Amino acid sequence: MTTNNNSFHVKGKEEVQFERKNVVVACDVVNGKIIYVDVSSQLMGVLFAGDEILNVNGETNIKTTADFIRAISAKLPGKVTIEFMRDDHCLVTEKPLPPRRPNTQMVELTFTYRGGAATGIIIHRMAVDPKTVTISMVQSASNACHYVKGGDILVKVNDIYVLDRDSARKLLYASVNNTKTVRLTLERSTNTDPLGPAPLPPDGAQSTAVGVKKAGNSVMLPPPKPPQGKANKQFDVLLPSDVLEIMKTNKISTRNRARILHVLSNQPLHQLQLQFQPPCHRSLPQKFVSHTFRLRSP
Repeated sequence: MTTNNNSFHVKGKEEVQFERKNVVVACDVVNGKIIYVDVSSQLMGVLFAGDEILNVNGETNIKTTADFIRAISAKLPGKVTIEFMRDDHCLVTEKPLPPRRPNTQMVELTFTYRGGAATGIIIHRMAVDPKTVTISMVQSASNACHYVKGGDILVKVNDIYVLDRDSARKLLYASVNNTKTVRLTLERSTNTDPLGPAPLPPDGAQSTAVGVKKAGNSVMLPPPKPPQGKANKQFDVLLPSDVLEIMKTNKISTRNRARILHVLSNQPLHQLQLQFQPPCHRSLPQKFVSHTFRLRSP
């Protein structure tokens, strides 16, 4: 895609390969402009509402939806070339940088925003190393999605190394709001292996303070401990918590509790039939009912 550096009006060109003759276009074109792209469209993510169609496979007279579909269908199956003008809210320039460790690449991206534009970038931190700031998600409809990828390490915001997620967010938003531009230095893996914690900044480099590791946020918590048995003053052994809950819910008598204790003391797993008096309810006759519980030894 080519860019006019003096405005946010961008000229673009997309080539789409279709393997079949039947294509779901699902785009509405009025006066040569895309006004709607349905989620079912096979051009979803290629064209956006507001795009002005310049030509389709060299045909320039594209004014209506019917014109657009006819121009696309004429080359199917095969490659369709679409040229358009897009009124964008963000301009991006990309500058490759030398990598700082093996199997990685570094890039410096400069974003220039039109007033009030959202960045489309969500910043988080690495769970195993909170001082490593990462790109968690990139909004698919934003211009950033063409340059920034989820999992990228955010090394610097402008000229400041970032070692804390919250500080990185503040620097990013302050730069966009105050100057409508921000420069991000990113590091990403060149293979399928995820990146490990980021190296520390060079000595003397300007950086944010190291973030504090907060429990329950980005930190991986240990698995919960299994429920422990609770002591019951009527018996000299611990009963499992689920057994105590059954007793409490069904109001099992002390005599039946003694039966349960006998089973737990002599057998690791048992099927026990208990008879108990259910709670009184005005609309139901009172009678003894039989329930089967599977009990687990402590």
